[in-house]
Amino acid sequence: MKRRSFALFFIFIAVVFGSRSLVDGQTRQFKVCVPDYSVGVMPFFVAKQNGYFAQEQIDIEVIAGRGNLCTMGLIAGSFQLTYSPSTFDSIVAGDIKGKTIYVAEKFLLHRLIVAPQVKRFEDLKGKKIAISAFGTLTDLLTREILLDHGLKPMQDVILLQTGGVPVRFAALQSGNVQGALLASQHALAAMQSGFRNLEYTPPPYVSHPLIVKNEMLANEKAVTRSFIRAFLKGHLYFGQKPEETLTVIQKVLRIDDRKTARETYEDEMRRYNPGGGFEQNNMRKVIDRAREARKMERKVEIQDVFDLSMAADVEAELKKAGWKP
Repeated sequence: MKRRSFALFFIFIAVVFGSRSLVDGQTRQFKVCVPDYSVGVMPFFVAKQNGYFAQEQIDIEVIAGRGNLCTMGLIAGSFQLTYSPSTFDSIVAGDIKGKTIYVAEKFLLHRLIVAPQVKRFEDLKGKKIAISAFGTLTDLLTREILLDHGLKPMQDVILLQTGGVPVRFAALQSGNVQGALLASQHALAAMQSGFRNLEYTPPPYVSHPLIVKNEMLANEKAVTRSFIRAFLKGHLYFGQKPEETLTVIQKVLRIDDRKTARETYEDEMRRYNPGGGFEQNNMRKVIDRAREARKMERKVEIQDVFDLSMAADVEAELKKAGWKP
């Protein structure tokens, strides 16, 4: 009787703990929303191709969602994470309770492209610069850049609302404006056409923040940490293995010309932020800029928007283990 009881006991233990290990060992499905398919999102594809997510028992799907789609999907539970600056703005506004857990890039990859006769910031006096619309990111950043160089927006330099990047590029080409903040593809095309790149120190900006809801961060720390570990490996590989990364870029973005892929990659590397950290003073600046865009009076604390501690721990863990791409 005792033998039978012991046998039943061990069968019970095997079933319970065996079943639990099977459940724990199941691959988790993760959907990540990104603003578009661009070079900046390639660390996800690099990590997936190299098996970093598979090692963490994570199956990742990267979905492009323009506008507020990423934020709405995160709120609804359609996505587990987003990689979108619009979601960051929504956290600041209080539309969603979440945290930025990794900052892949420290500033916006826009160049201030100006007419050939503009060689210094002083030459912009009396000129016009195209922005998308008042109160938008291009408006706020353009104003910051001008003020940093001693120019008063709407007094020394007129800001014209024209629309998105292609429209701003067209306005520059037509001569209706003498300057515009342009993203890399249009900026490079403008420079090849004879326009100038007016160098400036880019204001801080979380152009690709990895964001999760507070609920997931609190209740699923282990899997969140696993995700960060896989992504961090992909991000480090992206920065340290350019030739291999170029092959991924060409495949995912369907770029046939290796030279074009290289130029785009090198441009992206200007804002590359290995480790995903972000200085406190810059955290304050990007939060306040988002508040200004929303015309918010309520103060927002840094700890309500950022929690980069897990990323820092994972990075230290990889360094201690001697991990290299």
